[in-house]
Amino acid sequence: MPGDAHILIVEDNLPLARGVARYLRSQGYSTALASGLVEFRTLFRSGGADLVLLDLNLGTDDGLTLAPELGLTAGVGLIIMTGRDDIHDRVRGLDAGADDYLIKPFAMDELAARVRAVLRRRVRASGSDSTLRLGPVELDQIRGELRCDGRAQKVTLTERQLDILHRLMAAAGDTVRRAELLPHEHWEPGDRSVDVHVSGIRRKLAAAGMDMLRISTVRSRGYRLDLLDAGVARIARTNAS
Repeated sequence: MPGDAHILIVEDNLPLARGVARYLRSQGYSTALASGLVEFRTLFRSGGADLVLLDLNLGTDDGLTLAPELGLTAGVGLIIMTGRDDIHDRVRGLDAGADDYLIKPFAMDELAARVRAVLRRRVRASGSDSTLRLGPVELDQIRGELRCDGRAQKVTLTERQLDILHRLMAAAGDTVRRAELLPHEHWEPGDRSVDVHVSGIRRKLAAAGMDMLRISTVRSRGYRLDLLDAGVARIARTNAS
């Protein structure tokens, strides 16, 4: 799977960036380095990327401003790697569109595991049957797009958000445990990343007018997605306004 995956490393600590690039190349990935946002955009326009590893402190640049841009690009994963370990920074990073958040210093094998996890989701989403249907609603994981009765809705879901929504839709009204929403991850019971991603999905569904999809929190267990009929959705929309 690594074979043709291209990883763009945005990091102004050159020794660290070179070390990460050298290790990832030993794992079979191709890499490119950018020390700031201007250089990143030049490289991205010319060669694209399957995954971006992004530092938040880039001299005078704040790497977090790049996350929403990448969220608009279907199929590109994003892992933030930074020394900012405050919970508020983690929430901001995940909420801005990152698929994962890795605190420096980190072990290279942990970085590799997280890279593999994000790329696995990308490959799964690009499979031959990437569209999941629930009643009149279709989720296209390649385009990051929701459709209702064939009408496309503009959404900007990240790779991880797409994967979570896909799992909730596939469960069709059954509760999905938090741990099942982030498989093969370094998930622990106190990890808030699942809740942050679900909160982001809820906001984006509402913004896209997809109020027939309701994600409910099942206390101490996980989440459940229900498909509301037109009348219930209309009542829910009225109560929310």
